[in-house]
Amino acid sequence: MKTIYEHTQSNVLVIPQALFAMKDVAVLCHHRNSAIFYKCLEQDLVNIEFYTNTPCFIFIEHGKEVITNTNNGTLELSAGAAVFLPQGLNLQSDFVKETDALRAYLVFFDDDVLHDYLSKVKGPFVCDERNETFFIPDGDDEFAAFFASIRAEITTPAYLNIKLQELLHLIAWRDKQHIFNALLATRKRIPAKQNLARMLQTLDVLHLSVSDLAHLCGRSLSSFNRDFKESYQMTPKKWLQEKKLSRAKDLLADNELSVTQVAMAMGYDNVSAFIKAFKLKYGVTPKQIKPHK
Repeated sequence: MKTIYEHTQSNVLVIPQALFAMKDVAVLCHHRNSAIFYKCLEQDLVNIEFYTNTPCFIFIEHGKEVITNTNNGTLELSAGAAVFLPQGLNLQSDFVKETDALRAYLVFFDDDVLHDYLSKVKGPFVCDERNETFFIPDGDDEFAAFFASIRAEITTPAYLNIKLQELLHLIAWRDKQHIFNALLATRKRIPAKQNLARMLQTLDVLHLSVSDLAHLCGRSLSSFNRDFKESYQMTPKKWLQEKKLSRAKDLLADNELSVTQVAMAMGYDNVSAFIKAFKLKYGVTPKQIKPHK
């Protein structure tokens, strides 16, 4: 298991998926792509690239973090500040420790949670192009109180869904510019076309889907599948599965993570599906790979 610093020396940090296997991040609640994390960074992190694979809300409890978008727009978040980041953004984060460690909550919203929320609020949703990347709601006291109310010992999906609905309504209530709901409904934008081989070498590909890779490479799904098969003589879906199972085998051999933790770290929502795929590939179950102490 690595720290965020160690992981990002050679990988783009794909959130939330990569966070499950980070030493300096605690999982408070989790179901499917919805999750609430608490991170505590003691080490300086500069020029850290990350990709929002799921809409994300960040609340800074202590310390200061600077986020930069692809247009070099910057956002400085100090203690009590919050930001909502839509899905599909490539961003850069900088944290330099001055007096406090960086302690922050990160919340991610599954599509089902967002659909449930949007079905209860009024449209139409029109997004101002100038506000596509960041949305900064006021209300540090309200958000601090919300996170203080989280009961991490309650792990049912229903409880997590209720808390996420509460948070979404709270953010919208603090939205003076009326852009938050529009950002939730915004689809991922296609970036400029990128070199396929280079992107696959630098990205944390194990935490991305085929559609995510196509988006980041600036291709439609059909052209990405075609270009990928031409270069690698297999489908991207098959290539990703092979990479994930190989990495899972290494993680299990290290004996630091449980089978469930490895499955989540590799992006499997269903542990049984992970066990089945692993046994089909290696002829043994994940549990049989773990060394005995």
